[in-house]
Amino acid sequence: MISLVIYPKFLQVGENTFPVRCEVSRGRSSTVKILNGEVVIRLSRYAGEFQQAKIIEKFLTWAGKRLAKFKPSGFILPDYKDGGKVFTHNKVYDIVVKITDRKNNTARLKEGVIEIFLGRVFAEKLSEKGRGVVVKKLAEDVILKDQTSYLNEVVDELNQMHFQEKVNLCRFKKTRSRFGSMSRKRNMNISFRLLFAPRDVFRYVCVHELSHLKEFNHSKRFWAVVAGAMPEYKDAEKWLRHNGFMLG
Repeated sequence: MISLVIYPKFLQVGENTFPVRCEVSRGRSSTVKILNGEVVIRLSRYAGEFQQAKIIEKFLTWAGKRLAKFKPSGFILPDYKDGGKVFTHNKVYDIVVKITDRKNNTARLKEGVIEIFLGRVFAEKLSEKGRGVVVKKLAEDVILKDQTSYLNEVVDELNQMHFQEKVNLCRFKKTRSRFGSMSRKRNMNISFRLLFAPRDVFRYVCVHELSHLKEFNHSKRFWAVVAGAMPEYKDAEKWLRHNGFMLG
C-alpha cells in the first residue's frame, strides 16, 4: 500500500534552509519543537495518514512563521562532533572523540581541547545518533564546569555596579524551559544555553535575575530596576523572543 504522507526533510524559510525530522510517538498527542535549528515533529501513532498530513502541514506553517523572525547573525551554534568547535563568549573549544578500550565514557579538558573517550563496546552498540547524544552530554558537562568562573565574574561585576545585594549561589543549569531564575534563598540559576547567545543577551538575563533581589515580581517597579541597570534591555528581550528557541 502506498503511503499518502510525505515526510519533509527540509523547510525553506526565505534564504535559510532548516532540517526537518518526523518521528512517530507513543502518545496520543502530536507535538512540534525547534531544537538546535532543526524542526522536530512527533506524530501520534494513533493519527491516520490523512490526519498526519494535516498535522505536518499545520506544524510546518507554525515553524515557518517562527523561523521567519530568526536572525542568524550574532551567535554560532555549538558543533558537538569529532572535529567540531564550540564557541562561547570567552573561549573556543575543539572537540576530539576517541574510541578506547575503557569501560566507562569520560571526558577531559586539555589546553582548549575537549577529549571525549568512548568505550569501544559501548560505542559499537549505539547508532551514530546515539553516540552523538553521549558526546554532547559529556562535552556540555565539561564546558559547564569550566565556564562557572566566568558566570560568577559577570554576576559579581553586575551586582557590584548596580545592585550591591547578597547572592548565595550562582550556577549554570541545563534548563530548557527558562533562561534564568532567582529563588527567595538568593540562589541564582542561569541557562547554560546562554553561553551561545550574544554577550549582551547573556548579561541581560543576569541583570534580570539580579533585579529580583530588589523586586521579587515583574511589576513596573521591577522593570524600572532592570532599566536602571541596562537601559537597552528591550533589545535583548526581543532577541530572546525571536532567536532564543534556536539555542536548544
